[in-house]
Amino acid sequence: MNNSRNFRDALGRYPTGVAIVGALVEGEALGMTINSFASVSLDPPLVLWSIEKNSERCSIFEAAPYYGISILAHDQSNLAHSCALDADFNACEIRWDGEKAPLVQDAVATFLCKPYAVYAGGDHDILVGEVIEMTTPRDVPALEFYRGNYGVAG
Repeated sequence: MNNSRNFRDALGRYPTGVAIVGALVEGEALGMTINSFASVSLDPPLVLWSIEKNSERCSIFEAAPYYGISILAHDQSNLAHSCALDADFNACEIRWDGEKAPLVQDAVATFLCKPYAVYAGGDHDILVGEVIEMTTPRDVPALEFYRGNYGVAG
């Protein structure tokens, strides 16, 4: 199989949640929108996400001592869209909390992670993080991504 567009279209039929992962780099908050987030283990608490190897952000996240993952609420599609276009949180107009890594305010859930492992996965790297803190700021439906569009999960 060598048809990337058809593969992406087929994957798009599987609804996913939407999150923003962020790290502090030289005092600046950087981030990106992801939908490759998943749980790995309860003990220790581990999560994973993936990033394109050729991305200039890849080396930044792999070198970060911490990163934050924020699961977006149904009313935060504007944040998801803007962070998909620009890795600078200031340009994304995101308010964030967190001393070790950026965490989106008013997210459905947030996870502060320290790096646990990195695995090669084709044209992406798979980053596994150990969750050291988590919060559930809002009890509202999460943002969903399905067939190229944002919607309400649930």
